[in-house]
Amino acid sequence: MKKVFLCLMVIAFAVFSLIGCASKAPQQSADTQKPAQIIGEIPSSSKFDKISLGMSMKQVSDLIGPPTDTKYYMTGKAFIPFYLGHDRSRFETLYKEEGRITFTGSAGIGGSGYKVYQIIYDPTEDGYN
Repeated sequence: MKKVFLCLMVIAFAVFSLIGCASKAPQQSADTQKPAQIIGEIPSSSKFDKISLGMSMKQVSDLIGPPTDTKYYMTGKAFIPFYLGHDRSRFETLYKEEGRITFTGSAGIGGSGYKVYQIIYDPTEDGYN
């Protein structure tokens, strides 16, 4: 009886190991992950020329002033149980005739505030959602 139980445990362990290996998504290499980015060519006369990736929301506000409008949204990472990393939410600021600045961060336990993730220069931006 003990041999049968032991045999069943070994088989169960092997099956669960194979299932776990088969269900893992392929890992993306560092080269294929979408990095923070700047979209558009920012002229030196633009307010956005003063901004760089990784700056805090307060730094951006102090340098170029308040936005025309803002937009907040959660990413899919917000719904992962016990996920305590960054990029659970994003905050987008819109500047009339300048473009958009997207901030990413974690707004919950251990939140480090929002940092510039993406700068989109668009002189045709109307500044409103």
